[in-house]
Amino acid sequence: MNKIVLSSTDLAGIAEFNPTKPVQAVMNHFVPVPIDALLAGMNDAKTGEDHAGATALKHGGGAAAVVALGVGSAAASGAGALAGYAGLASAVSTLGLSGASTALASAAGITAASGASLTGAAATAALTAAVGGPVVAAGVIVAGVGAAGYGVYRLGRWAAWKLL
Repeated sequence: MNKIVLSSTDLAGIAEFNPTKPVQAVMNHFVPVPIDALLAGMNDAKTGEDHAGATALKHGGGAAAVVALGVGSAAASGAGALAGYAGLASAVSTLGLSGASTALASAAGITAASGASLTGAAATAALTAAVGGPVVAAGVIVAGVGAAGYGVYRLGRWAAWKLL
């Protein structure tokens, strides 16, 4: 039986779209999941190892760093009491979750005073207030990104198990 072994070097052909960007950045544009977690899960399935917890911590920790830097940057820029909200909006944008924020605000029925739907930073700020403030929203973001990394890793293990 032939075995499939994937690594990020196998994806090098995708970088031809823009050779100035690293393969990871190009993959992040085309594949809306953390490709490193998927490939790690596939390779670990082959070797019999399981690093799901470490993958969740890695992705959650990365999200925590993005949130902390966003809030710190907003505070340093003079956002004052709104630094948490501004920093979270920046973090959500950096993590590529603006679309999810807009969809969640719409699904929750959160609208502007005029009744118009909220998008982008406005949706993020409204959701932040709805869940209990910046600290709770930061926890939700960090836990959600960590859980997504865990799930994608498990998906990679499952896919490799089915293929091998």
